[in-house]
Formats: sequence, structure tokens, C-alpha cells
Amino acid sequence: MKKLSVVFLLFLCACSVNESKPNHHSTPKTKANIEQIQALKPEKRAQEKTPSAYRFEIIGTSGNFGYQIMDATGKLIINQPSIPAIQGNKGFLSESDARKAAEFVIQKIDRGVFPPTFSVAELDSLGLTH
Repeated sequence: MKKLSVVFLLFLCACSVNESKPNHHSTPKTKANIEQIQALKPEKRAQEKTPSAYRFEIIGTSGNFGYQIMDATGKLIINQPSIPAIQGNKGFLSESDARKAAEFVIQKIDRGVFPPTFSVAELDSLGLTH
């Protein structure tokens, strides 16, 4: 009976060791798979200057500009008629400022940040007046 218990314990130990080994029967990592994964990394996209799937349009009138962000199909994703992170409905003073903000938002979306919030510090770092 003692020998049977020892054999049973050894069997259990052997089974638990096999369970902890990683499964090597998953999809093999081919060169194409690795390249696809690397293409998704933001630093890789920045190096290759891959165009974004998003685009923007400047909206508004003189002294009160905003922007709209659309996806590749033209669907409106973000409508931002005023300066983000600032209370009130005040728009950007120039089209150039609205353009900088829209480009920054698209960069955030491309990196997977959604919603792409803005802080006052980010506005200041971009040189946007508010």
C-alpha cells in the first residue's frame, strides 16, 4: 500500500509539471506576424511616418476656430468647436492653433488614447493661446 501511495504521488507530480509547461502548439511566429505586431507599436509608426486613418477639418470663423475629427470612412468622431480643457465656449484665435490641436488629437488617437483628452499643460506645450 505504501508503494502504491508513493507511485500515485509521483504520478501527480509528473502531471502537474506537464501542466505548467507552456503550450508550444500556438500559431508560429513567422516573419510576417512579427512585422505586423511591430507595425502596431507607436514608436515604429512614428519612424515610418505612417499616415493616420483619421483626418480633420477646421471649423468656425475668424477668432473662433475649432476642429472636427473624422475616421477613414468620413464618420464624425469628435466635434470640438471650442478650446479643450478651458471652461466656456471660446474657440481658438487662429486656424493655425486649431490645426495644431487637431493634429495633436489625431496623434493621441493613433497611439490608442481615446477619448483624447487635453490638459492646460498640453495646450501650453503646443504654444496654443487660451
